[in-house]
Amino acid sequence: MKKIALSLLVLIYSINGICQSNWTLSMTGYDPTYSPADFVTASNGDIYVNGVKYDNGISGYINKLYKSTNQGSSWTEVGTTGLTNLGNVHSLTISGNTMILGGMDVNSANGAKIFTSTDNGVSWTLSMTGFDQTYSPADFVTASNGDIYVNGVKYDNGISGFINKFYKSTNQGSSWTEVGTTGLTNLGNVHSLTISANTMILGGMDVNSANGAKIFTSTDNGASWTLSMTGFDQTYSPADFVTASNEDIYVNGVKYDNGISGFINKLYKSTNQGSSWTEVTTTGLTNLGNVHSLTISGNTMILGGMDVNSANGAKIFTSNYSGSTADIREAGLTNIVNAFPNPFTDEIQITFAHSPEHQPKSITLFSATGEMIIKLKNPDYSVTHLDLGNLSSGMYLLVIESNTGIQSLKLSKE
Repeated sequence: MKKIALSLLVLIYSINGICQSNWTLSMTGYDPTYSPADFVTASNGDIYVNGVKYDNGISGYINKLYKSTNQGSSWTEVGTTGLTNLGNVHSLTISGNTMILGGMDVNSANGAKIFTSTDNGVSWTLSMTGFDQTYSPADFVTASNGDIYVNGVKYDNGISGFINKFYKSTNQGSSWTEVGTTGLTNLGNVHSLTISANTMILGGMDVNSANGAKIFTSTDNGASWTLSMTGFDQTYSPADFVTASNEDIYVNGVKYDNGISGFINKLYKSTNQGSSWTEVTTTGLTNLGNVHSLTISGNTMILGGMDVNSANGAKIFTSNYSGSTADIREAGLTNIVNAFPNPFTDEIQITFAHSPEHQPKSITLFSATGEMIIKLKNPDYSVTHLDLGNLSSGMYLLVIESNTGIQSLKLSKE
């Protein structure tokens, strides 16, 4: 393999304010009888969602997988093979070239199932090694290095409430290891996970209170947690988080209102990795009750839930916002970073000059339109590998922040 030294650029970029204020219903091609349980966005911007509904004929749940290639404007059902005996599906994520889906067996109250797919959801393989199947996989999150975390939840009759465990996979879901946690006190039904910069955020409900929402943050990969509720109305359950390209976090909060005999919701934002929260004013989210999931693709945020007036009235909304923009110019800096091959097909290898002043702080990959695709904090000093097999062909910009400033490399995907 030939090593190519790339010319360096200076990248001057600004992250504009992101404001989810106007929403548009976007259901083209999607069966409204299926509740959109969870979204995941692939590195090329394609969105996947697992739809779930209860079927009285079998007295259990059935599901479908949908895909959008246009940021949620329309949806196409994905034919799946191997998702056997799977009922209520909870969560989706992607690590490298692998999609991971978790749910419950239709024939067992405690029969958790985790499946993996390496062909974008067309075929699936059961992957439960190391995971206690009495715990339902409530939500996945994938770290920048590809490691996957999942919170498992089960109902315990002994305490008449929910208990949970935290698991990690370092091999794209092939096996799972329990992570010991400290600080997750009085936490019952856990709903959602996300990661912003070096902080993991987890949301759920207090086991001792029907309206006792809890949001915790961890800066050590889930080993210890701190309660972080400043500005968040704890009567609203944190249903799902999503992290934007500028590391801002959004969460949809949901609660049941006896006055209307239905669910109501709020949208919150954090600009400081979950330390505090601010409510976001929204327009257009009409007749929306129990909200299940959020994701972001390009300059679009996608939100899914159920109509407050219909048991089978799924709703998917989209909202445009201004994302990151880039102003790039040539600078003629000294070559201190090498990346190869270029053009690339599946992965690139990055090497750094061995000097303290060039110690890398972060590596960020942008698309040609300025969308952040990958961000690594404090990468390995000598060699860093990026798995980019899922990217579409085209031009990309690799941005390296070091002690001496911000530099960038132009890359081409074949």
